[in-house]
Amino acid sequence: MNRLLTAVAVLAFCTCTGASPDFTSATVSIDEYVDGKPVAEYVNRWWQWTFTMPPELSPVRDTSGEHCDVGQSGDVWYLAGGYGSSTIRRKCTIPYGRHLFFPVINMVYFPRYEASTFTCESAKTLAALNNDQLLDIFVELNGVSAWNPASTRIASGDCFDVLGAVPREYNPPVLFPSATDGYWVMLKPLERGTHRLVFRAVYGRENGAYGKMAQDIEYDLIIE
Repeated sequence: MNRLLTAVAVLAFCTCTGASPDFTSATVSIDEYVDGKPVAEYVNRWWQWTFTMPPELSPVRDTSGEHCDVGQSGDVWYLAGGYGSSTIRRKCTIPYGRHLFFPVINMVYFPRYEASTFTCESAKTLAALNNDQLLDIFVELNGVSAWNPASTRIASGDCFDVLGAVPREYNPPVLFPSATDGYWVMLKPLERGTHRLVFRAVYGRENGAYGKMAQDIEYDLIIE
């Protein structure tokens, strides 16, 4: 099965410097809606976004933040972690009024080619394995830590095509079924000014792809 599948893991952190009395007041809960869509729907959309640009412009591969605006549109701005274990410091300028959505740590599984016999349930099961063995997680916004970041886990409700947002003129293959599972945060729009994002998370699974993945990512966010 390994030769038929691709697994990718990403982690991101948020420490913002601003005037939030507590972390929860700055977030949108999992059961709420943003721009007419449930927060849980954005986990699939986030992964589709990561495949809409060439690797050299990828905000996930970017180590400085210079490409953080690539592929952004609408009321929700996506922030990225790094592929695999990563330590990254970024600076990102964001238009005022945008929600910010990012994975603290997560996995995605999808078929490596079209017409695979890989099933939706298999994708969901594999994506959950590392997340069932979360060792540590930390999220901080403006110097205020989330009291229970492990409660932010979201998995794909429905499987999806991870290349579904790539323009059809590029003739992308259909990589359905894809599924993701992980820990995600939707921040409410931040006030104008500079904010700081920091977070850390580590998987503690003894065996398997990315089973010991750890990430440490910081953002300086400039809201204009």
